[in-house]
Amino acid sequence: MPQLDFTWWIINFFIIWTAVLFVLIVLINNKTPQNLVSSTSLEIEKSSTSWRWL
Repeated sequence: MPQLDFTWWIINFFIIWTAVLFVLIVLINNKTPQNLVSSTSLEIEKSSTSWRWL
């Protein structure tokens, strides 16, 4: 029954692309905007360590 095979091919095609689009939409919407990152979290404290022989 080639018509039934073609129908299942169409159904699977739409299911796969719907899932791909859904995943892409979720990934795009979960990104945090750059404006919300505070500048204090980007500061790095530099310090030196004095090493001593035991």
